[in-house]
Amino acid sequence: MTFPLAFVIGFSVASIPGPTIILIASETLRKGAGAGLSVMTAPLLLDALLMLPLGLFFQALLPVESGRAGLMIIGGGLLVWFGLQSIRTAANKRSTTIEPSPSAQRQEQETRPFFKGILVHLTSPYPYLYWGTVGAPLVRQGFEAGGFWTAAIFPLGFWVGTTSFTLVVIALLARGKKLLSPPWQLFFHRALGALLIATGVFLMMKGWQDISG
Repeated sequence: MTFPLAFVIGFSVASIPGPTIILIASETLRKGAGAGLSVMTAPLLLDALLMLPLGLFFQALLPVESGRAGLMIIGGGLLVWFGLQSIRTAANKRSTTIEPSPSAQRQEQETRPFFKGILVHLTSPYPYLYWGTVGAPLVRQGFEAGGFWTAAIFPLGFWVGTTSFTLVVIALLARGKKLLSPPWQLFFHRALGALLIATGVFLMMKGWQDISG
């Protein structure tokens, strides 16, 4: 796994409409870029301090290589599903400029943006699935191939990718502009969806090779 590929995977995953990006967008629209940045830091910290360690711990519990390879196949399927979601977004002509949800409006006076981000990330199943089936196996493989710094390439690239996309969203929403014109929205989601699907297929093939080989 190279840093540029990890970056593109992170950028692609972050571009899919989901609970976290919805919350970031709504807080940015209501309170400005500072609130959006505050929300953005929550999943980054949780991934580094909780989700990735949990994924690695779960990997360590699997005693046989076939079990780990099976998780890699599941993780590849998860990336394929993410990619199909992205393409479906383009098919439905959904804008990436996201409107605030009613639940977020009701909670605005109850919770600070940072803690909203923590609650949303902790209650979403996707971080647990992602780091348990995609992130942790790639980190483990990197460590076995080249030690700590090689293992760190994937999470660092992934987080830089997710942060880069989120910063673009925050900057453009804070200025009251649409993220992309409709034709570019369609191209953007289709291209990133295809990339996620290709990466997922690669992981599933690699997992199958580990089982059969």
